[in-house]
Amino acid sequence: MAVSSDIIKRVLTGVVLIAVICIVLLVDHIVLPLFLMVYITFAANEYFRFWHRKDIYPHTMAVLVPGYTIPLLLYYETPLLAPGFLLFFFVCLLSVMRFPGSRRVPNFLAEVTAAVFGIIYIVLLPSTLIPLRKMGFGIAILPLLLTWLYDTFAYLAGSTLGRHKLAEKVSPHKTWEGAILAFPLTFPFVYFLGKWLFPSFQNIDALIITLGIGIFGSTADLLESGMKREVNLKDTSNVFPGHGGFLDRLDSLIFNVPFLYLYVIVRNLL
Repeated sequence: MAVSSDIIKRVLTGVVLIAVICIVLLVDHIVLPLFLMVYITFAANEYFRFWHRKDIYPHTMAVLVPGYTIPLLLYYETPLLAPGFLLFFFVCLLSVMRFPGSRRVPNFLAEVTAAVFGIIYIVLLPSTLIPLRKMGFGIAILPLLLTWLYDTFAYLAGSTLGRHKLAEKVSPHKTWEGAILAFPLTFPFVYFLGKWLFPSFQNIDALIITLGIGIFGSTADLLESGMKREVNLKDTSNVFPGHGGFLDRLDSLIFNVPFLYLYVIVRNLL
C-alpha cells in the first residue's frame, strides 16, 4: 500500500510539474524568464549544497546575479558579449573581495570554479529555453516531451530486460538494455513530431535528434547523480513530494534544451 501511494504521489507531482511548464511556455512573454528565475533560485540553493558538503562556499550572489540577469538579456535579445564580460568580472571581483576575510579555510580556486560552473550549469544552459521558445511553442515543448518519452521507455525496458548496469556506482538503476532499447522506441515519436513541426524534416533529422536526446539527457542525469553520490545526497531537496528537487527532476533538460536549440540553429544554416 505504501509503494502504491508513493507511485501515485510521484505521478501526480510529475503531471503538475509538466503542466506548469507547458502553461509557462504557452503564455510566454515575461512569464518565461520569470519562471526561469524561480527555477534558478531553487536550483542554485540545491547546487550550493553539493559544495557546502565539501566545505567549499562559492559566493551566493556570484551565481544569482548572473542567474537573474542572463534570462532577461536573452528575452530582450541583448548581445551577451559585453554584459557577459561584466558578469564574469563581477564573479571574480566578489571572490577576490571575499577571499582575504574568509571565515572558513580559503578555497579561492575552488570557489571561483564552482561559481563559474554554476552559472553555466544552472543558468546559461537552461536559459536557452528562451530563444528556443521564440522559434515557436511546438519546438519549445519538444525537448520536454522527448525527454519524458525516452526516460519512460528506458525505465520500462530497463526494469523488465535490464541485466547490465550502465554506471552502477553513479546510478545503480540504469542499465545498458534500457538506454539502448529506448532509442528505437523513441524514434517514431521524434519522426512524427518533427514532420509536424518542420516542413522539410527528414529521416536523418529524426535519427540525430533521437540520439542526441538520449545521449545528452542520460549524460546530464548521470552528471547530477554523480554529484549527489560524491557528497552522499539521495535528493538535492524535497521541493517535490516523491520527486526530490529541481535538479533531480529537470536534470536531463539542462542538456537537452540547448542541444535541440543548437541543432535547429545549425539545421537552418545548412
